[in-house]
Amino acid sequence: MPLYRVVLLSFAAVMSMVNPFAVIPSFIALTERVDSRRNRARVAFVAAAGSVAVLVTFLLAGNFLFKFFGITVPAFQIMGGILFLVNGLRTLVVDDRRSEKQMENSDVEKAEIDPSSIAIVPLAIPLLAGPGAITSVMVLVNLYPGFEQKVAVGIAIAAVGVVSYVVLLAALPISHVMGDRGRAVFTKVMALLLGAIGIQFIINGVRPVVMEILTAPR
Repeated sequence: MPLYRVVLLSFAAVMSMVNPFAVIPSFIALTERVDSRRNRARVAFVAAAGSVAVLVTFLLAGNFLFKFFGITVPAFQIMGGILFLVNGLRTLVVDDRRSEKQMENSDVEKAEIDPSSIAIVPLAIPLLAGPGAITSVMVLVNLYPGFEQKVAVGIAIAAVGVVSYVVLLAALPISHVMGDRGRAVFTKVMALLLGAIGIQFIINGVRPVVMEILTAPR
């Protein structure tokens, strides 16, 4: 197969699983406390670059890592779901009725927050480079085992990272247009959605484990 077709097919496969458009609501919810547009752009860049790094790592050594640590895809789904659920609950249970002193402390905390702390987890992992995307890369590794083919898959992953960065940047003006009150309401709604996604991930991870237990020979 020509290498350009490998790039196109790999891009389509990985892009469909990374799906940065679905991450926009989570990006807005998780970057609520990031204080400037520049830092939000930094979060978007680190998240996109981090997802590319993770997927390329699994492209090069995915099978070895899973076998070495004894990790299964359902286990990865369950852990990702827990991360989603915890972040969603954290936003939902925050008390917005704070005193002036608490607001000042919040501003200090906001100024000192490290954007990369949320860019890597959970934005890059597992929102962008989640179980589905990693599984897609693992499938591509088996489909295209040649060195040149792996380079083509790597180019496709890098292209997905660029698209993800651009898509996440497009979420920034949406947040500003909505205003503080609208953004607060939207953040709560998105946090609820984020928690629901987390629960669904947990269900998806638990289901094959339960089926394996039920079908195991007695």
